[in-house]
Amino acid sequence: MLDFFKQMFSSNNVKTTSFLTLYQNLIRWRNGKVYPYSYNLPEAISMPDSFWKDVINIYRMTDSDGKERAISIWYADGELIVTSVTKGDETSVTTKDSISIKYLPHSTRKGYYRKEVFVNKKLLKQVDIFYERVPKKLEINYLFNMHTHPKHIDGEGLPQYSFFSVQDIRSLLSSQAIMVGLVTDKLWFLMRTSETPRTISLNDTEILTVDMLKNDMKLGVYCGNFNSKVIKL
Repeated sequence: MLDFFKQMFSSNNVKTTSFLTLYQNLIRWRNGKVYPYSYNLPEAISMPDSFWKDVINIYRMTDSDGKERAISIWYADGELIVTSVTKGDETSVTTKDSISIKYLPHSTRKGYYRKEVFVNKKLLKQVDIFYERVPKKLEINYLFNMHTHPKHIDGEGLPQYSFFSVQDIRSLLSSQAIMVGLVTDKLWFLMRTSETPRTISLNDTEILTVDMLKNDMKLGVYCGNFNSKVIKL
């Protein structure tokens, strides 16, 4: 734990990767059907204000009623899309998000198409696109999921948050995703590497630690305060 705080306080000296570069790398790795080598993982990641707005939003929702929340991040046809919030119960949340895009000939504007973006079968937005800019092939990539854990009050009256669970890790490995996010009073990321096992033999009640995830499962572990960069531990 002491090493963790040392890394947090010395984060100004860490080489930082932008969120744009991160999701470009995620797409490249997914398209190549590979997982990154440990030495290719970023040392730190910075996120835009719009991303932090979504993180803080689900944190506040969970903080208000003790129910887990989740959102999914997708890269679809040249833009980053964050799904609507899914509400779970006190111990779990399950997402079944979907993204689809349609290009339809415009009914009134000659030479234009109407682009319609659907999230979970609901129209998110529509925009007019000149026919020359309509892609020949749609590219829709699921990037990662983020979910919240509610706080619990310990015997001294202080708030505590649970860490990633065994089920969280199983979900990551079965999804084929490269990373997953957890929102407590901080933001946590896990990133798979080429050395991460495809399955785990842990029981559901096993308590995971940062060292276990790093050393036994060969995962990149990141943590950061809200509105700050997340640092690889």
